[in-house]
Amino acid sequence: MTCFNQSEAVDMAEQLGFTIRQRNIHPLDFILSLIAVLGGDGNSDTQADLHRKFNELTGLKVSYRSWANQAKKDALPALILWLWVQCLEIFSRKVMAFDDSSPFAEFEHILIQDGSSQAVYDALKDAFPGRFSKVSPAAVELHTTMDLLNDNLVRVQLTEDTRSERACLPPLPTSMAYMLMLMDAGYFEMELFAAIDDREGSFICKAPQGINPVILSAVREDGKNLNRYKGKKLKDVRSGFPKDQCIDLDVEWPDFKGWTFRLVVRWNDQKQKWVFIITNLDRVEFTLSEVLQAYRLRWQIELIFKEIKSYSGWHRFNTKSATLVFSLILMSFVVVTLKRYLAHAAQANLYETGGIEEISTHKVMKSGTHLFGNVVSALMNHGKSLVSCIKKLLSFWEQNAKREHPARDGCTGRTRLGLCSLGGA
Repeated sequence: MTCFNQSEAVDMAEQLGFTIRQRNIHPLDFILSLIAVLGGDGNSDTQADLHRKFNELTGLKVSYRSWANQAKKDALPALILWLWVQCLEIFSRKVMAFDDSSPFAEFEHILIQDGSSQAVYDALKDAFPGRFSKVSPAAVELHTTMDLLNDNLVRVQLTEDTRSERACLPPLPTSMAYMLMLMDAGYFEMELFAAIDDREGSFICKAPQGINPVILSAVREDGKNLNRYKGKKLKDVRSGFPKDQCIDLDVEWPDFKGWTFRLVVRWNDQKQKWVFIITNLDRVEFTLSEVLQAYRLRWQIELIFKEIKSYSGWHRFNTKSATLVFSLILMSFVVVTLKRYLAHAAQANLYETGGIEEISTHKVMKSGTHLFGNVVSALMNHGKSLVSCIKKLLSFWEQNAKREHPARDGCTGRTRLGLCSLGGA
């Protein structure tokens, strides 16, 4: 694992100002001890626990004051961010692909954009103001981009909870050919859709309930043309839409003449409301059902949020140090990236031995914590026994972290559209 190189970490720590003079607390050991805690069994929830874990793993007798002085340095988040970027460059690769028969096989990147908030210690309300001041006066918002085919994060922006999702959307690349973006209603904006379309990109986005475009054409799920809706405003006629079938519309907004987009309409009987999905995918190539199924793939980013917030440990720490909170959040990204990479390595081992089952990243995050700790300890011990520790961890996951219901996944889950693992780690 070349990103955990002691000399490179020391050089970067000196450049960033984290290391002023060489002491017993080496920057890489300090970081690896945090990884061990966040990726471990969840028994640590205070700064004192972090300090004790550092001494346990290093065999040193560093005082709490000396450890805390390092933990509160402003350069620590930058050092961890540097490490995470190194991890992304080394560990991110294509591990998922669509079957050749799927129309989605043409995409080289499927980017899922979303945001998620998390409450932090109330005393940090000035540094991280929350939207809901009475319930969570202090909170942060994680604005993230996931590449579905890499099955990992590619970008994260951490802000106070009061920032909107749309305001934190990263700049679009110059060319978006063979690229598909999946977004929820928080990113709905006609200017954005037009910009993606101009760059030859594709998108699927959930639309808010209040939209009211002009209907240019309407086709029922069974193929029947509904000419009576042509030229009408959506709000004026949607009450008459059939609830037992989806409808495929071509629509246009009065303020965006010349921009025609496709709007898929479905009735949600459980919530008793209409669901609107807007896209620029071609109707001939991508059926109405395939558009709806593809939007559901956006759920994969929610699983990463779950791993970050529930199984990477940082949310447990009640600390008044905004720097340490920021550092622990960034470190949780490192933990998720590293564990997902190792999960894909376990998947590759399964395929090489003739196995057809897929590894569950959810189970990986929850299990093997002791064995994962052994991997971290080996890294702290200059790589001694590292290969052996990794093999034991992967073997455990191969036996104990397989996806539970592969048949169900084929009917309602991510494999319904032909998306499957390559075992590409």
